[in-house]
Amino acid sequence: MTPTPPPLHVGLLLCSQFPVGTDPVPAFEEQLDQVRLVRDAGFGSVFTSQHYLAHPFQYLHPLAVLARIIPELGDMRMGTAISLLALQNPVDLAEQTATLDILSDGRLTLGVGLGYRDVEFAAFGMGTEGRLRRFLDNLDLVRALWTQDRVTFEADHVRLDDVPVALRPVQQPHPPIWMAAHTDAAIRRAARRGLPWVAAAAHVEDDYLAHQVGVYRDACAEYEHPDLDLPVMQEVYVAPTEEQALEVVRRSLAVKYEAYAQWGQDQILPESQSFDKEFDQLRQGRFLIGDPAGVLARIRALQAAAQPTHLLLRMQWPGMTQSEAVSSMELFAEQVLPHLETSTGKDSS
Repeated sequence: MTPTPPPLHVGLLLCSQFPVGTDPVPAFEEQLDQVRLVRDAGFGSVFTSQHYLAHPFQYLHPLAVLARIIPELGDMRMGTAISLLALQNPVDLAEQTATLDILSDGRLTLGVGLGYRDVEFAAFGMGTEGRLRRFLDNLDLVRALWTQDRVTFEADHVRLDDVPVALRPVQQPHPPIWMAAHTDAAIRRAARRGLPWVAAAAHVEDDYLAHQVGVYRDACAEYEHPDLDLPVMQEVYVAPTEEQALEVVRRSLAVKYEAYAQWGQDQILPESQSFDKEFDQLRQGRFLIGDPAGVLARIRALQAAAQPTHLLLRMQWPGMTQSEAVSSMELFAEQVLPHLETSTGKDSS
């Protein structure tokens, strides 16, 4: 008997990435309108993502974006999907995120990832060696700074010797932490540490996503964390017909994945998952693009196959107009969202 999918927490993954030459001030104001739209439509959260030196895009810093959208959230949660943890000063990140949790009255989720772009690591004075160790050290120290009265910690890049800690997040024992991962070893690492794995479903084909979910579920059982959440990120566009949807997204989504390929995001995946494909081939088994019935069917298939608890939807890409993005969001809210059993609001981590 097929298990009943859990209620789905639906969130918006903001596209705070503007092509060079775009005026980011009005472009960000449009993003605030999107936050208000999904709030009123019944979405449960808004998330932001991170890259540094992200040419050809002006990529806004996620923590600053989260601070600004707090007054627009209503009861929605907010979070990062993801923050590049290895590149951060862990003391600074712990205090900034504790502050955001306070400002939002306990509605922050911190999604973290290792990162993969050499230019980012070089800019922060890091080579290829030691990236994972620094990522894990920073993760442990952020947790300690959130939860302990006094902290002693020593790594190559940070030292605290019985330092008293006063600043605390609202959520106890601390805000939820999610871990992004692409390789089997990294997925197992998230499960071993008892952290929900953030699956980037749009970056792999359906069959490979099923493999990754199997690795995660097996590791959760092995390490006795059977009830971990499974957040899934997806690219979504809804139009009255599939042809109209493809006409809108073909250019902007292709540009986005061309940038991903140039950055080397797919190089840690098997060759079969390469982004070096024509758009019509690339989109097959990856993106949720089509009419409302088709998108709903794809979401239900994803629910049946992966049992996700959270679905984070990126509904705009660099170069897509505000009217195009809003049209899709409204159609999704009117003709897809009401057919999903959803969980929303402050208490859905």
